[in-house]
Amino acid sequence: MSFCEHALAARLTPPSSSTLVYKEECTQCFDNYDMPEGIDVCLSCFNGACPAAPNNHAHQHAMKSGHHLTLNIRRVPKPTDDELPRPAKLTKLEIKEDDSSSKYEFKTFVRCWGCSGAKLDTYAGAAEAIATAATAVIHAVEATKRSEIKAWTEEVAPCEHFEALAQQPADSFSLDNLHQCSTCDKRDNLWLCLACGHVGCGRRQYDGSGGNNHAIDHFEQTGHKVSVKLGTITPEGTADAYCYVCDDNKLDPKLAEHLKAFGINVLVQQKTEKSVAELQLEQNLRFDFSMTTLDGTQLQPVAGPGLTGLKNLGNSCYMASVLQCVFGIDRFRDRYFPTAPDHFATCTKMDPAKCVLCQLHKMANGLWSGRYAELQKSTDGQLGHQAGIPPAHFKDAIAGDHYEFSTMRQQDAFEFLQHLSKQIDIAERSVEGGSLNPTSVFDFKVEERLQCLECKRVRYQVQKSSSISIPVIKRPLEEQEPSSGDSQKQLKFAPVSIGECMDLMFGEEELEGYSCPSCKKPTSAVKSMRFATFPKVLAVQVRRFELVNWVPEKLDVPVQVPLEGITLGAYHGQGLQPGEEPLPETEEIKNSNKEVQEQLVDEEVVAQLESMGFPRVRCVKAIKKTGNNGAEAAMGWIFEHMDDPAVDDPEEPQQQSASASGNTADSEAVEQLMAMGFPQERAEKALKASGNDASRALDRLLNMADDDADDSNNVAAPATSGKGDESDETRSNYELTGFVLHKGTSVHCGHYIASIRHGLTAADSRWFMFNDSKVAEQAEPQPEQAYVYFFTRNDRAS
Repeated sequence: MSFCEHALAARLTPPSSSTLVYKEECTQCFDNYDMPEGIDVCLSCFNGACPAAPNNHAHQHAMKSGHHLTLNIRRVPKPTDDELPRPAKLTKLEIKEDDSSSKYEFKTFVRCWGCSGAKLDTYAGAAEAIATAATAVIHAVEATKRSEIKAWTEEVAPCEHFEALAQQPADSFSLDNLHQCSTCDKRDNLWLCLACGHVGCGRRQYDGSGGNNHAIDHFEQTGHKVSVKLGTITPEGTADAYCYVCDDNKLDPKLAEHLKAFGINVLVQQKTEKSVAELQLEQNLRFDFSMTTLDGTQLQPVAGPGLTGLKNLGNSCYMASVLQCVFGIDRFRDRYFPTAPDHFATCTKMDPAKCVLCQLHKMANGLWSGRYAELQKSTDGQLGHQAGIPPAHFKDAIAGDHYEFSTMRQQDAFEFLQHLSKQIDIAERSVEGGSLNPTSVFDFKVEERLQCLECKRVRYQVQKSSSISIPVIKRPLEEQEPSSGDSQKQLKFAPVSIGECMDLMFGEEELEGYSCPSCKKPTSAVKSMRFATFPKVLAVQVRRFELVNWVPEKLDVPVQVPLEGITLGAYHGQGLQPGEEPLPETEEIKNSNKEVQEQLVDEEVVAQLESMGFPRVRCVKAIKKTGNNGAEAAMGWIFEHMDDPAVDDPEEPQQQSASASGNTADSEAVEQLMAMGFPQERAEKALKASGNDASRALDRLLNMADDDADDSNNVAAPATSGKGDESDETRSNYELTGFVLHKGTSVHCGHYIASIRHGLTAADSRWFMFNDSKVAEQAEPQPEQAYVYFFTRNDRAS
């Protein structure tokens, strides 16, 4: 096409080093630049979209945004050739191909969707602007890679050796010598001494890669303390800098000034090599796990709709295992899979990569369409495991701002399940009042009963919950000889049934020193818990970790769980019974209850910390201090304040005036909560009760069953949904449909895998193991060591 009015009218700004450029994969499906049609990158906002059927998200994006010009990028394998030409000699810092350049080449062209997707041969008067933007896109770091690098990168601080740097370029220094080590023929991983301009190669790695140690040799010979890695310099004045005295990566606040002493202008530099963070990420992603059963039996790979694997992004197995179990639930599949095209067509958000609902639909389509589930062929024609789909966009959208899940460290799968449910709940409340919210399958009500042993009066409370956490019973069986390097013998435990664990959880607990409002004196009381209603899907965490010498260790207690399921009828609460007399409600108790509700804490996290030996008051305080961000955050606070003499002192309740209920809720916070789907009246009420703290108000809204829960403590009838005994919520027969298993000795390391049952009934279903991208049929699932179970209510049974 020789002329395009849209190209002439385009006002394009090239992406900077901090701009997110989605150039490897469509943000709305898992089509990528390895496919025949490649990926179209918007030259205005740098969204990546597929340009071909069946989705053609590139055309859809152009029509919604008015951004007509895109750069099509397609990666194609290079033909094998033993006589590949030698790369041209580098005489200055410039863009050069990455490590995959010997295997792939990139085909690019500009197209205009305002002209029906026509390829542009010339750009009229906009040639320079379009060419500049396209070149910047080609050399930009892929957005997901940038997020991964950011997650891996540790905080780097400056040091005094950069501040006190004395520079004197050597007589032999020349810009023409920056392309090669001054001692050997190495042309990559080069470090520039900021004192004299010497260029030396990096350290030699254990596997023979890297450099020949000539940069550090220069430091040892001259005492020149600091250097910068050539090829990592950006126009923004950042680069990998290193101090040999501190023996660590450091920040050079005056990098541009220091490089200017050698005639290097950072404004014209482009990043050409992988940074230290990128290399660390690459190393981590090389880790692989064999697809075996617990006894080491190799499983045969499978693929298809619902049997699509997820690539490991680097310690992301906790997320992959939970996602497979969650999207294996029919309510999640039906909510996001068939409705994906409709959502993408109507979503008003211009950045699909940041839209939680877009990424939920994308994930469901990726897992259930079967388009991306294809077994790989080896060179000998044998079928191997599938490549899997990368959940990078999903992770950024669902956890990009979370202080733990946004990192590349191993996390707790159960805590991620709770975080995922909360984020979906928030996102769905903005859609038709949240009536389609699939997380409702986890919701149920818990009835808590307290009885004074002196006067026999009782109090019932009903709270909303979405999972339970059960303890395990430790019955040491025998001692096992220590493995090599261990000084202590390891205990083996006898198997316990899940019924025994349930009995322990739902059993009565005696409370000493209870201040009875009826007896008006300290007495003893017993408390217990029951199901007020039953959920469609019951998520059960097994408390497999306890503190041993202040280090969390895993309890390998086999928990026997029948594959055909369990019955929970024995744990169904009945509310206030005939002949039972409720405890009186004093003003002090009412105020105490209100204070507890105003500072809600996750009781499952409390139970998890208590199981490690911490007192309850310390657990509650830690959870509040860390903003209800999970067990790991609370545990970190506990360790930091272990020597605090007041660590176990209860917090003083926040004082509020008598007219607190009449305070005006912050209008901006009200609008923020209303945008999440909460009615204005409830949002204002929650903000007033939370001192206009939007975060606490949100937790209150999500955890309170309804508005009446603020003031209702005594329950005079069985706490069901009001639908009668035939209600689904009164049925208590459950089938095991999935579980997450943790391999390893600590929550901070090891590996998570998932086992999921596919089929309408237990009789015609089959079990499959999901190990990141690898999926295989599992003839004999082994749930004994599982960490999280998913039980689905059998509504066919009564």
